[in-house]
Amino acid sequence: MKIDQPNAVFGRRGREASVPAALAGRTVEPTRTIGHLVRLLGLVAFLLTVAGAVFWTLPGIEKMNLEAGRAERRVVEIVNQPITHLPRSGPVSVFAPGWFHPGATTPDFNNVDVRSTQELTHEGHVTSDLNPTEMFIGSELEFNAMTKYFYTDRTLPKKRLSNSEMIEINGLYRVIGSDEQAVLMRWLAIIGLAVVGLCLGVALLLLFRRTRQLATG
Repeated sequence: MKIDQPNAVFGRRGREASVPAALAGRTVEPTRTIGHLVRLLGLVAFLLTVAGAVFWTLPGIEKMNLEAGRAERRVVEIVNQPITHLPRSGPVSVFAPGWFHPGATTPDFNNVDVRSTQELTHEGHVTSDLNPTEMFIGSELEFNAMTKYFYTDRTLPKKRLSNSEMIEINGLYRVIGSDEQAVLMRWLAIIGLAVVGLCLGVALLLLFRRTRQLATG
């Protein structure tokens, strides 16, 4: 009896020790699955937030593009005002070929002052090889390298702008420059959000597969 008793006690202790270990093994997998599900839901919420931020930014870009477009149309309207046309007669200065060299410099919309680049070089009556039957009053004309970008009809010289008109153009240029910078920054933000969203999508896919494996394993 003394010999059998220790064996019985030892057997009971062995069974008692194995039961908690078995229970622990059963609870590990559900705990891991729940943890993966929580992370999965968190990533989904963050991805939805990123998508919402992208769609919230797009209308702002459209609004600024419309504002810049209105400013540009107003500049075109001011710069390309009608001029006096006269039938050619008497001595005239002839510009050739045409009135302007090809191309145009894009103005520095945020800083340029078009008053400082206005050129009043026409005197008397002038014409060009593009307008052989007409002449124009030189004192009514100008050339401005910082408004040439908006010349629409280069077969005609451009009207001399008043000081108030040039001040208005300066203000319109600031609007264009500000909107261009803001649009660029928003597009960069959208690109950054898109990259984050792509990374989140990949992470969600991998985490979803891992969660399914744990759930079915």
